[in-house]
Amino acid sequence: MQKEEKHKVENTQSEEASAKNEKHKKKKGKSLLETMREIDEKEAQQEVEREERLQEQIAKKEQKEREAYEKKIQQDRIELIRLKQGVIEESETIHEEKEEKPKLSFWKRISNFFYHSKWWLWITVFIVAIFGFLAYDYITKVRQDMIVMVLTDDSDLQLMSEELETYFEQFTDDENGDGKIQVDIYMIPVTDDIATMDYYTGNATKLSTQMMLGDAVMVLTDAKANEYIIADETLENMEDLYPNDSNAREQGYYLRHTDFATQIGYEGKVDRDLSLGLRTVTETYDSVEDMQENYDIAKKVLDRIVESLQGTEEPEDVTETTESETEAE
Repeated sequence: MQKEEKHKVENTQSEEASAKNEKHKKKKGKSLLETMREIDEKEAQQEVEREERLQEQIAKKEQKEREAYEKKIQQDRIELIRLKQGVIEESETIHEEKEEKPKLSFWKRISNFFYHSKWWLWITVFIVAIFGFLAYDYITKVRQDMIVMVLTDDSDLQLMSEELETYFEQFTDDENGDGKIQVDIYMIPVTDDIATMDYYTGNATKLSTQMMLGDAVMVLTDAKANEYIIADETLENMEDLYPNDSNAREQGYYLRHTDFATQIGYEGKVDRDLSLGLRTVTETYDSVEDMQENYDIAKKVLDRIVESLQGTEEPEDVTETTESETEAE
């Protein structure tokens, strides 16, 4: 019994002590740490609320701007339709906006032009340079007034290109008006094996090419060449052109009994069949008119040559002929 009473007394004392401690705590108040924590939580909550209000305001503003933009687009579409249909002539809402270009100084514009156009400028300069070179070459180049083909297997005569040029130029006029007289000599040896050796020499190809063109009308040939080019069909009959001249034959104007060799400085015996001829005007890769023009030039030159050779004699060292040559003539 005493124990129970003692236990009750102890409990009562404990409760009184707890009550006193609680009362003391209330009188003492919250600690500084608790106070700071509460303040931070409150400020954080306020910051969240401000952010939510700000986002809400931004969203409302964007919504209004979007609605206004969509409304303007719709109005512009309606206005554009009215313009296209001719309902109105001018719109108060649709205006052509011209971009205002910044004003640059003169040197700035020049620099800007070169910077943006440098590749085109280089290409233009390159093209102009090429055309300039071609124009200069065309203007300064001496163009031939006549072409003579030398078709013979005489190796000595084949080496006399310059002498033959000088000889023919004295009978030629400045046909192209460039202030100079130029006769080009095309040396094409016609030998027995010209066809089989063409792979190595190209002589047959060169000759056939020239025969298909109308540039070279005058030819210097011998019997072998006349046979190869079929002179009866491709060359003019000299007897028809110069009927009173003993040197004129069907296939050419024969040079053996003239001083042709002396005039060109040829040393030795001229081939008995060496002759000057003119190609018959015919249709080639060039027009007939072009070949006829070249023929008229060559005929004029040949007339002068024939006139200069009439009454002349061959050099003394070639006057003697063999009996077979005399009979053949």
